[in-house]
Amino acid sequence: MTTSDLTVEILCEIRDEARQTNRRLAAVESRLGSMDERLGSMDERLGSMDERLGSMDERLGSMDERLESMDHRLGRTEQGLSDLGQFMRQIALDQARHKRFHAHHVDVLERDVEDLKGRVRKIEDKVGH
Repeated sequence: MTTSDLTVEILCEIRDEARQTNRRLAAVESRLGSMDERLGSMDERLGSMDERLGSMDERLGSMDERLESMDHRLGRTEQGLSDLGQFMRQIALDQARHKRFHAHHVDVLERDVEDLKGRVRKIEDKVGH
């Protein structure tokens, strides 16, 4: 083999290696392009998710305000129910006291009526004889 044959052989190997490297680079560039597309798609999805999260934050803020309002109203309602319970308890105590008061006086009136009946009988017996 001569020097020029050897040079040609080396140049052919270099050419083949360069072609193979170019094919590899093309494959890498294709993969990078695909990855860029996927990253672009992911960026779009992340943007959409950011919008949705922003919307959710607004809704949560609104719900938080509504919950605070409801908590305040429930507090007022609980206080009103507590006051009503105390008022009703006082009414029940007053009613029981008045019932005892009237029952005592009814007993006194019944004794007085019986006493008066007895007196009337005695008077009638005296007048009738």
